[in-house]
Amino acid sequence: MADGTCPEHSEEAALFHEGVELFNDGEWFEAHETWEDIWHLASGLKKRFYQGLIQCAVTIEHVRRGNPRGVRTVWKSAQPKFDGLPQVYLGVNIPRLLSDVHKMIRPVLELSEDWFDPAKPRGQELPVRWEDAPRVELEGDPFANGE
Repeated sequence: MADGTCPEHSEEAALFHEGVELFNDGEWFEAHETWEDIWHLASGLKKRFYQGLIQCAVTIEHVRRGNPRGVRTVWKSAQPKFDGLPQVYLGVNIPRLLSDVHKMIRPVLELSEDWFDPAKPRGQELPVRWEDAPRVELEGDPFANGE
């Protein structure tokens, strides 16, 4: 390309930013779908990072769908995806993101065990404050310098 970036890189940047925008707009399912498109192409640390972002979005989508078991299960698997990454990776402050997601879902995680009974249907009204929904605030554009 004329700007010195490869098409795959510019596609990754576009999908990454689209996913951030969807996440911040409360479109967690759509954010997860968008990030999955680049997760499939990634490798190494970047692959785990994208998988962690996807699972953070899915955790909140489970809240929206009233599925406390899904919240607990996906959140438990999301956190380790960020192990070994720098605190800020691809512009995302990982400790802040994890803290913000946890702040929102803590009331769900603290529910009595009967809420997590597999026989309970989805669609339960979960005790969350939607105004606590996390946002991904980028600390710079990770793709600005062709990284």
